[in-house]
Amino acid sequence: MFSSHTNNRGRAVGAAMAHVRKRLCLRLHELMTGSEEHFVAGWTPFLAEVEAGFRQEESIMETLRYPGLQRHRADNALALRALHRITLQVEAGDTTLGRQALAALGDILSLHRLTAGVALTGPPARPATMPGRFKAGIGRRAVPEHVAAAGHQRHHRH
Repeated sequence: MFSSHTNNRGRAVGAAMAHVRKRLCLRLHELMTGSEEHFVAGWTPFLAEVEAGFRQEESIMETLRYPGLQRHRADNALALRALHRITLQVEAGDTTLGRQALAALGDILSLHRLTAGVALTGPPARPATMPGRFKAGIGRRAVPEHVAAAGHQRHHRH
C-alpha cells in the first residue's frame, strides 16, 4: 500500500524525471523537424544528451530503489545500442533511418513515463463500479454488466 508520503515523494521524483524526459523530447522534436543538414549535424550531440539524460534518470531511480530499475536500464541500453549502431549511416546522410529510430525512441520515452509514474506514485484510484459499467472478460468483448448477468442467468437455467 502506498502512503501519502510515498506518493508525495514519488510525485517529486516523477517531476524531476519528467523534466529530463521533457528536455529529451524537445530536443528530439527539434531534430526531427529540422532540415536534413540540421539532422545529420545534430545526431551525435543528441546521442550524448540521451546518454546523459538516461544516466540522470537511472541515478534518481537507483537512489529511490526503484523496483523496475533493472528493466528500465535494459530498455535504455537497447535503445542506445540501436542508436549508436546506425550512427555511421545517419552521418552519411540516411536521415530516414535516423528519423525512424528517433520515433521509436519517442515511444520508449513515453512508455517509461507511464510505467515510472505508476511505480513511483502508486496505481491510480479505481473508480467505484456504477450500474451500466462494462465488465471486462478475458478473451471476450467487454459487455455491460446487466447484459453479462442476463446472459449468465440464461445459460444456467435448467
